[in-house]
Amino acid sequence: LSVSLTACGFHLRGQLPIPEEINVINVKSSERDLQSRLVDALSFSGATVVGSATDALAVLDLRNVRYDRTVRTIDDRGKVNGYTLQYIVNFTVVNADGDTLRESTVVTQRDFNFDPDLVLQAEIEEESLREDMLTDVTQQILRQISTIVSSISPVSQTG
Repeated sequence: LSVSLTACGFHLRGQLPIPEEINVINVKSSERDLQSRLVDALSFSGATVVGSATDALAVLDLRNVRYDRTVRTIDDRGKVNGYTLQYIVNFTVVNADGDTLRESTVVTQRDFNFDPDLVLQAEIEEESLREDMLTDVTQQILRQISTIVSSISPVSQTG
């Protein structure tokens, strides 16, 4: 059963194949939570994550990581009772030769409604949604990295 599942391309949730051409990778980011999640996800998917770009076949550079909270609704007293939460990440994957293999932006968004009189519960719920969004962004980036293999073409030799 396991042979047939792996032969058809089945992978455990969160485990995506990392192309051999970039499976030794360095992750750069000023956002430590996201960087840590990506290091764990890449390792789980079979990549070797190294601490230095010079030791890597590729560098995943997470740039402009933003978590935004914008007012979506207010109640009849003028108090906010709904926000739109958004995580936005711009990233590039560059190989050891300096060629950009992927440049992309991933976005995840959640609507967050709460009772303005229950501030502590609202903070807990927002933190839970933020964690969920981090997981979602991590999976989106991992899926995009796993598809890089289709864009890497072997050098053909003509005689």
